[in-house]
Amino acid sequence: MSSQSMSLINIDDLRAKTDALIDTMYAVRDDFSLIPQKEHIGTCINYSDLIEMRDEFLQELILTVVQWVYSRNKQETLLRQFEAEGRDLSGANVLLSRRAISKFRRSDLQGQFSELLLANLLQHYFKAVPLLRKMTLTTNTGLERNGADAIHLANQSGKYVIYLGEAKTHAAKDGNNLKTGLKEAVHDVLDKYKGHRKELDLYLYEDFISPELEQIARRYKSGTLTDIEIHLVCIVTYDICKSVEGMTRQAKLDKLISCIKEETSGLKSSKAFSQIPGEMLPRMNYIIFPVQNLNSLIASFTKQLTGE
Repeated sequence: MSSQSMSLINIDDLRAKTDALIDTMYAVRDDFSLIPQKEHIGTCINYSDLIEMRDEFLQELILTVVQWVYSRNKQETLLRQFEAEGRDLSGANVLLSRRAISKFRRSDLQGQFSELLLANLLQHYFKAVPLLRKMTLTTNTGLERNGADAIHLANQSGKYVIYLGEAKTHAAKDGNNLKTGLKEAVHDVLDKYKGHRKELDLYLYEDFISPELEQIARRYKSGTLTDIEIHLVCIVTYDICKSVEGMTRQAKLDKLISCIKEETSGLKSSKAFSQIPGEMLPRMNYIIFPVQNLNSLIASFTKQLTGE
């Protein structure tokens, strides 16, 4: 069966609900001086009046863990299994959540924080659902580092588009976190794009995608789904190394966005960006996520996730 003859499935019906998480964030679209006439996403934790919504953001992010680890079908199967073992629905849901959280690598929660955020933002902003994922979340970390941080699928203009994502998290106090993160992300995502087909055996689709997507995942791995474009997405979560001043909510948010613009100004002429092939420029997408005291945020994420 050619990829042209395969009818497109409705991706929107398979997307997870992300509205509650997105409501705890603020976002703008801008070129950020990175690629002319192409908008990227600058996003941050939202404010309620002058109060940053850190706790609400973390709560909603953690509540997406189950949908990240398991598809709706797999969730329903597990819930039925847990209920059949003598639990009521509330107990089954608690066990499902604990089972999903147990899949996280305790040694790399900082990296998985950004991967989880990337997965949610791909679904919301790019209308793209998970298609393939690196080996089981707690498996050999050396193998996992070889693969892309996200491979999601969307349909656009009558054809499938794959979004291959790379997540970087920088919490150093050197003031160059965004520039360093973006340069690393660009280098790595281009390498992943060039080499990911050689490593497709490292990618799985069991548990976390719907049955409707399994045929597409199998065909992409086998090389028979060829009429498809691959676009690249880099998310950089970084410590801005400064407090955000402002007399109003909007002033604080504007300050965060202006920090992004200041740090990305002139970056496109750097070696890392100038080496992006011209044909890939229209396919490059950046998500920039500035955070105040990122180490503290990751510590709170870890504590809320694991209870430790």
